Amino acid sequence: MDSSVAPTPLFPGLQHLVHKPDSPEAYLLGTAAPARQRFAFATELPESHPLYDDTPLPFHDLLFPVEGLRRAALFAARQYFRVPDKRVTAIATAGTEITDVDAWRHTDGPARISLDLTLTPVDVVTGVPRGLTCEADVAIDGRRCGTAGARLAFLSPGVHRAHREAGRLRSERSVTAGADGAERAGSPDPGQVGRRTARHVFVGLPAQGPDDTLVLRVDTAAAAAVLSDGSDEVPAALYLEASRQAALLAAAELHGFLPAHTLLTRWRAAFRGYAEPGLALHCAVRAKGTTVRDAAGRPQARLHLSFLQGEREVAQVSATALQDC
Repeated sequence: MDSSVAPTPLFPGLQHLVHKPDSPEAYLLGTAAPARQRFAFATELPESHPLYDDTPLPFHDLLFPVEGLRRAALFAARQYFRVPDKRVTAIATAGTEITDVDAWRHTDGPARISLDLTLTPVDVVTGVPRGLTCEADVAIDGRRCGTAGARLAFLSPGVHRAHREAGRLRSERSVTAGADGAERAGSPDPGQVGRRTARHVFVGLPAQGPDDTLVLRVDTAAAAAVLSDGSDEVPAALYLEASRQAALLAAAELHGFLPAHTLLTRWRAAFRGYAEPGLALHCAVRAKGTTVRDAAGRPQARLHLSFLQGEREVAQVSATALQDC
């Protein structure tokens, strides 16, 4: 069954989601049993998007397939797995990886991206899942070049509200000035974080923190103006984009990488709780050993990132930045 996913300013263009049912009745009824199901998602990569194409780098934006995975999984959850609209979606873990760098390079004409999705229901109650495990193989113009995945939880409004309130109290009781108070005034030039315009710079300049870490302020207000889906929460996409920007700055500071030739090739995140948009958010970055080289001999920097409100960690990330030269 072929469905169209409605476009949004953050994710424009016509998007197709095709269910690949494993039984005739699932195809005829247009619903899915609470068991593993496969889907195919496809759309064109944008060529003149104000965010995705706001980069001097010759690569497609990694945000696009991750947002595509999230949107496709949410659509399938409501349409096929009968998750009620009132359930609030929380992301427990998420990740993405580039497995073929050359396939991500811009070409002269339009490019098409597709995701081969596998969605597995978890915590099924009376036939309706309380969560989904999502796995996807990513292809650009038919060339397999990456993976993406996530673990989603569907919370009742009461449970969601309780989690938000508990997290807010813990953050307010903690030190709101940032990780150990380390902060540096000012913002990097857009080119230092792989952007062209200052509006899309979501991190501050790195300051020296404890234990050989670099600490950066995260501008949640600037990110919300660009990435928000209309809710009052810190946008989930912020963590990937802020991680990418922080990784480019850290790779340059710690390993001498050139931002104009650096891209994020691996990102894994585990979310510990909700960040509150009204409180300061910081990202602490440290190197995981020395640089290593990929199969093509290009240097890679492995990084560990923590997103903090005061001393409270709201997300933990591992990332790899590659210098493509």
